[in-house]
Amino acid sequence: MKIYIDESGDLGWTLDKPNRHGGSSKYITITGIIISKDEEKYISRFISDIYKKYNLTPNIEKKGANFTPEHSSYITSQIINKIICKSNSFKIISITVNKTKVFESLQKDKNIFYNYVLGLLLKPEIIQYKEVEIVLDKRTIKVSQGQSFPDYIKTEIWGQGFNIDISCEFLESTKNKMIWFADWYANFIWRKHEDNECSSYSLLESLPKDRFSEKKLFF
Repeated sequence: MKIYIDESGDLGWTLDKPNRHGGSSKYITITGIIISKDEEKYISRFISDIYKKYNLTPNIEKKGANFTPEHSSYITSQIINKIICKSNSFKIISITVNKTKVFESLQKDKNIFYNYVLGLLLKPEIIQYKEVEIVLDKRTIKVSQGQSFPDYIKTEIWGQGFNIDISCEFLESTKNKMIWFADWYANFIWRKHEDNECSSYSLLESLPKDRFSEKKLFF
């Protein structure tokens, strides 16, 4: 099984100023798209359909943040018939952190904080499979020592006695449509928490629990 990861929000801790006006985001959302390799074609076709609908330039990444509420709502309204009904493996998983509540100890090192949160998201999913490949945008780890995550997640899983084949790959998002899709949903979920913009989120909540799973880490 493959899990594509991206995030929305930032890893900054300037929380005494408004986001977008000199301050950091109050929330960070990390989202994963779970899909088997042979079913990735359904997401690729879906993205192509969205690009045609909105007359977007083919093969040029469209960030989730650039979709209007109307667009994000339409996109989510289509995934049941276009992806879920065709793919048995497809699932969106997500975790959102209220950064204003994070322990000071976890604020000391952005890399440790990110690994910790990503681990909370992935561990319950990874243990359900015999083999997992985690694919991350190279820009996802915006801090030093980003390559520490593969060792971290293997230690967490193998240390609990789960004999699972785990691999991690860091790719340029501009060349991978699965990461584009993860970016879209990281933003659609994040904007609900950061801006109370629920156009897509309200539809996600109506999906079956085995297709959309969200954690909220508000300490």
